[in-house]
Amino acid sequence: MAIERAKAGFQMGFHAIGDKANAMALNAFAAAEHAPGSVGTAKNGPRNRIEHAQVVDAADIPRFKALGVIASMQPCHLLTDMNWAEARLGPKRAAYSYAWKAFLNAGVPLAFGTDYPVESISPFRGLYAAVTRMNEKGTQTYFPENKITRGQALYAYTQGSAYAEFAESHKGKLQPGYDADFTIVDRDLYKVGAPALLYTEVVGTFVGGREVFPAPTADQ
Repeated sequence: MAIERAKAGFQMGFHAIGDKANAMALNAFAAAEHAPGSVGTAKNGPRNRIEHAQVVDAADIPRFKALGVIASMQPCHLLTDMNWAEARLGPKRAAYSYAWKAFLNAGVPLAFGTDYPVESISPFRGLYAAVTRMNEKGTQTYFPENKITRGQALYAYTQGSAYAEFAESHKGKLQPGYDADFTIVDRDLYKVGAPALLYTEVVGTFVGGREVFPAPTADQ
């Protein structure tokens, strides 16, 4: 099926959570890339992606890069799963679960989202998870070597997601000529303490330069 869709010029996205599922998805992308008549290559391909990519064998991370596959991930899942993931996976496999830093180190593009309605629609829980890898109470850590910086996380939520949909020339940045899709929040996401990220509130939302969600007025 992947070969057929590659030949037809489709961008593909597979949902894969476990390490075997991710390996299977990568194998399918590899087969599609080398199929006669396929338009997909690591250099000029359709930016195929794996949704979730939560548990990945360490040896498969470089394959994402080689095949031009985007890791489309939702950091908020760590806050839910860290309560039981290591017990079920074992420490060796768990060390490469939610491996955002390992992906970036390998040159793999990250595109972040929320996975709403499975998780909260708020991206700020995911931002907190990405930069701390701690539970919301701040009492438990999950393989902190894979946490990333605030800049890296915000990039994945904005420019990374725009890249995944071939929209990086007009979305993902505050820059002249871009779509002016942005939010105004009640705190500086680069300066507040990490726990305060969880309580960030949106006070204004603009789409295409037009305000679609104003800040509440005093009598609301």
